[in-house]
Amino acid sequence: PWSYCIQSVTGRSAAPAAAATPPCEACHGAHGEGMEAAHVPRIAGQTAEYLQKQLDDYASGARDNPIMANFAKALSGQQRAKFAARYAEMTAPHVATAQAASAAQLARGHQLAYQGDETRRVQSCNACHGPDGVGVAHAAPYLAGQSAEYLASALKAFQEGTRKNDAGELMRSVAARLNEADIAAVSGYFASVHFNASAR
Repeated sequence: PWSYCIQSVTGRSAAPAAAATPPCEACHGAHGEGMEAAHVPRIAGQTAEYLQKQLDDYASGARDNPIMANFAKALSGQQRAKFAARYAEMTAPHVATAQAASAAQLARGHQLAYQGDETRRVQSCNACHGPDGVGVAHAAPYLAGQSAEYLASALKAFQEGTRKNDAGELMRSVAARLNEADIAAVSGYFASVHFNASAR
């Protein structure tokens, strides 16, 4: 999916970022709304602290993605902070996911969001990510309004251990206890929720 973004920017499959400023808009949209088809996350309104950590992790290799690593490594720490602050101040309209979750999936996703699943030792998503996944400053990013495709891909990356930049391995622990149906359900649920930055 990320190759789609780099091709749209450079016209070739992959290459180091040539300029100090990464073309964020080509993948993340003019308003930080993301790109569902390419599993590119919505970043508008995420906290600057969270966004900078992700950029720093891409630059250091703590979070692995060849496209983002090329962009992040080309930036100084000050530039990464600048881009993080810029997108933290943005707002973007809610975009309905292309494949809406079924009523049964929404119900299961709501259960995981609010109650978790004691039988699988999975705590509720909202315990860390805030009411209805609006995020918690200095702690966890918002989930509400992200595309189901991105959320599912992120959970699977934690589950498979290809994403490892979660504090205390918390997300890896949670994702390891979810099955494919639960990942689809909770991803579809949070994709259906409108993000409201003022709620956090």
